[in-house]
Amino acid sequence: MMMMGLIVGVLIVGCSTLTTAEREAKKAEKAAWVTKCLDNKHFVIDVDMMNTRRMGSKMLTSDWSLEVKGDTLVSYLPYVGVAHEPIFGEVKGLNFTAPFMSYEDRGFSKGVRTIRFRVSSGEDMLEYTLEVTENGYASIDVISRAREGISFSGQMDENVKPEKEKNK
Repeated sequence: MMMMGLIVGVLIVGCSTLTTAEREAKKAEKAAWVTKCLDNKHFVIDVDMMNTRRMGSKMLTSDWSLEVKGDTLVSYLPYVGVAHEPIFGEVKGLNFTAPFMSYEDRGFSKGVRTIRFRVSSGEDMLEYTLEVTENGYASIDVISRAREGISFSGQMDENVKPEKEKNK
């Protein structure tokens, strides 16, 4: 009976080691995918949390996202906050597509990659700072010339292929 318990114990330890090894391999594979997507400037961040300066955090239920496609930003984000300058006509907020005015990738440091870029939405000058972990979790901070800053968080969309776009 004692021998049977020992065999079962060895099997359980052996299986958990295999599971740990598989988890580590999957983690390394995801980190490689995240790195390749960021290197190729081709990724989508699905946003599920908004953090406002005055009203705190709010879970988002719609399909909000931030997409980088080569030298172009597709920003589809909600905005709640105070405008410092009046905006006339239809207000786009953080819903626009625009080329980057500048793009700086600071690389990974302590498991977090920092990317900063500036764009013009047509009604405002915006600076985005992304902090992306090796597992694809991302925080997005948006500083506006005309509005209060706002931040978001979410996860990189795993359905996006990391290859560069061939037809622009």
